Amino acid sequence: MARAADRLVGLLLLALAVYTIAAARHMGYLQGRIPGPGFAPFWIGVGLAVAALAVLAGTWRYGKPTEPDTPPEPGAPTEPGAPGRPATLLATAAVTVAAVALVGTLGLLAALGLMLLAQVRIFGGTWRAAVLTAIALPLVFHVLFALWFKVQLPPGPWGF
Repeated sequence: MARAADRLVGLLLLALAVYTIAAARHMGYLQGRIPGPGFAPFWIGVGLAVAALAVLAGTWRYGKPTEPDTPPEPGAPTEPGAPGRPATLLATAAVTVAAVALVGTLGLLAALGLMLLAQVRIFGGTWRAAVLTAIALPLVFHVLFALWFKVQLPPGPWGF
């Protein structure tokens, strides 16, 4: 039953993504050299479509489950980085607040990198994944916003 629900959610999300992309195409993608009103909706729609396809692929990839999907018993222990665990929620909130507080001192990209490093580790990622994420995403933000869109990001002591 859970796979059927996942498929339904994936299809609904895909329909929403297609609608969002179609609506965004009727707006201007760029206005000169800056993003137009259709820029963000287009890329949000693309992201939704990728997520929907991932959900749908996951429902067909593994075939029929060997055990029925049953919720864990109340009070049953969960794994350390489980998203619904109170300690995980508190750690995520604390890291996010700390990153926002550090933007003025370290700059946006460095604070974002530290936040991503901590978040990946909180959710059980490896150090390798955490370091790669902490480097790659701020670099993408820098290229997209600072270099391409010429948006001035809050700099840190290193000038970025």
